[in-house]
Amino acid sequence: MTTPSEPGHVPPDPSLNAAMSERRQLINLAYRLLGTLVDAEDVVQETYARWYAMSRQQLSHPARPVATWKSV
Repeated sequence: MTTPSEPGHVPPDPSLNAAMSERRQLINLAYRLLGTLVDAEDVVQETYARWYAMSRQQLSHPARPVATWKSV
């Protein structure tokens, strides 16, 4: 068992738990939309890959599609 005093011990990262929880929720949503777990995992993985490939500038200014409301 690894204790905090042993060399190489890395304390648990609370943001990792949050990220895994978020990933689970995204996979659940994608599963409901796509109907298969394999497709859901693929689309979530592709989304994360694209997110991490973005530059700092792109991350700081995300594109927001704008919907216009037209009254009938």
